[in-house]
Amino acid sequence: MMKTLKDWIVAYRENKEVMNEFITYETVREQNEQGQYDEVRYVLTKDQKLNAIMKRMEMKYFKDVDRKDLNEYLLHAIVEVFETADTKRSPSEIISWAEDRMRYIVIDELKRNHHMNIVSENEVVSHSDKDDEVNISDWQMYQEWLKSEEAKTYEKFLEFVGGLEAILSEKQYEIYTYMKSNMTQQEVAEKMGVSQQYVSKTLQSAVKRIRAEYLSFRTYRIMMKSNTYQTIKTFVKYTENILEHVTDDEAMLYTYTMNFLRENEEEDISFELAHENKKDLSTGVLDALFDYMSVGDLKWFMPYWRGEKEVTTKKEKEKFVRIVNKSLVQYLIGAEKALKRTSETIVEREIHEKVIDLIS
Repeated sequence: MMKTLKDWIVAYRENKEVMNEFITYETVREQNEQGQYDEVRYVLTKDQKLNAIMKRMEMKYFKDVDRKDLNEYLLHAIVEVFETADTKRSPSEIISWAEDRMRYIVIDELKRNHHMNIVSENEVVSHSDKDDEVNISDWQMYQEWLKSEEAKTYEKFLEFVGGLEAILSEKQYEIYTYMKSNMTQQEVAEKMGVSQQYVSKTLQSAVKRIRAEYLSFRTYRIMMKSNTYQTIKTFVKYTENILEHVTDDEAMLYTYTMNFLRENEEEDISFELAHENKKDLSTGVLDALFDYMSVGDLKWFMPYWRGEKEVTTKKEKEKFVRIVNKSLVQYLIGAEKALKRTSETIVEREIHEKVIDLIS
């Protein structure tokens, strides 16, 4: 009987050497820049479905990047899949999840290392900047995010919106509820008389809606509980004026930007938890910054912010300023939308008297 990707992953969890058997290589003769031919090895696996996934990604991105680099990114993605896949899921669910996860990893590498502007159909937007998306589309990643939420704040959010049933469609809520009871997507599909693909897409839509509504709630709390909004607005306006009128722009702004962030730093904040709403620690500038910073930007930004790497070159300074400014601009856009959305919720649910308690 042919092994599924799930079988290989289970075996790998018991013995890491299994990866050496799973990974095979295709040897290709390629002409180098000197006109000579080299034998180059490209990754293949013992799973034909996974090979088909990689081939689709190669066809989509090979024209934009050296295939050797793409090969390295695919290897990284395979290891990530083997390390993090939920083996309680069915083989079809795992291969579907693996395609989403691998695509996300490859796109993240291409954005980070090649500055490519890629929008994936499987990425979920947490704010309006479509160039800067965050993938939380699969159930396993969503569950990991939810575990690290501060329960009190998330409960306030649920009370504010009137429960998840108030913000999800009937089908979204039904599928979400089944999944919360530890059913697999295939089991849910059989119970509802629909396809597994329908369950997957409806669940992704539900998760997207929950994350968007929760981000709106957090943003509203930041606006109402502090002067963070005005502080950020003043900073963004100043930096935009400088960028418009000064020739040697962003490099000059690096010191100003760093000082601004340090002045607004909370001593006990864990930035990994702050990012993407993983823990509601405060309502300050840095909370807003990390709520609206992409995963790719965060990976680059954090070593410099922590002091593990030193910002020395003009290019690094420009990138540091650009990431901060872009994230804070997105926060201001999100804040305007959050104010409108939460005001509508307050009126619709007639919870005027509860609002102070819910955002405190």
